[in-house]
Amino acid sequence: MPITNVQVYLVENAGKIKASATITFDDAFVVHGLRIIEGEKGLFVAMPTRYSRKKGRFLDTAHPISNKARSVLVDAILKAYREELKKN
Repeated sequence: MPITNVQVYLVENAGKIKASATITFDDAFVVHGLRIIEGEKGLFVAMPTRYSRKKGRFLDTAHPISNKARSVLVDAILKAYREELKKN
């Protein structure tokens, strides 16, 4: 499924969280709640999560299955993030 839209929303004064993102696939499926985070090794994209009381941790609610799919998704989101930074 091709990525048809990426929206990035910059976050101010949120520590390591730099932005949130929404990505649309094939103008038919949307995923909200992605986060762009400044980690020790640079920026990374965190998938949407929910807290599991049973397991006592956060679990991804949506995520790529393959490394190739993850790379395509992350590259598109970080590109949109950098473009949004240039605007502001």
